[in-house]
Amino acid sequence: MARALVVLAGALALAGCGGTETVTVTESVTATETATETVTRTETAAGPAAGLPPAVAETHAALLEAAESGDYEALQPLLPDSGFSYTFGAGDPDGPIAYWQQLEQETGERPIEILSQILRLPYTLSGGTYVWPFAYDKQEDELSDYERELLGDLADAYSGAGSGYLGWRAGIEPDGTWRFFIAGD
Repeated sequence: MARALVVLAGALALAGCGGTETVTVTESVTATETATETVTRTETAAGPAAGLPPAVAETHAALLEAAESGDYEALQPLLPDSGFSYTFGAGDPDGPIAYWQQLEQETGERPIEILSQILRLPYTLSGGTYVWPFAYDKQEDELSDYERELLGDLADAYSGAGSGYLGWRAGIEPDGTWRFFIAGD
């Protein structure tokens, strides 16, 4: 019996030497996915408008700050002693601020809020005066969809085909003098 065990052990040893071999291969695949998203935002920002001379930029910033405060009296130091236009009709004997306040009481229109709104829009240079909004020297049919969007409800200030912008507008001279804030024709 011992001999049978030795023969069996030898047979097993021979089977292990020439037999088949099992090899395990592990393969790793790494996949990387990159997603790129581009977001474009356009904002009209308060602050110095690009391309303005320093004196105009300073007056623009001061007007915007005063208008955003909602305090008509904050506009007083910015009004020139003479040559300021605020109405095409008879002015108020107490000046532009009294006129705007009276207009607000009688019509509900808020000139100081409109001043803030238009000063946040792009400007145009017309006859040497910097004027807000940019639509001041454009005919209604010249406005692009984007410009209409910028103007918002101010785009309603055109009186019909071929008319110019008749809404509120503000003008500043190159020397920084606030020259007008007026509506109508």
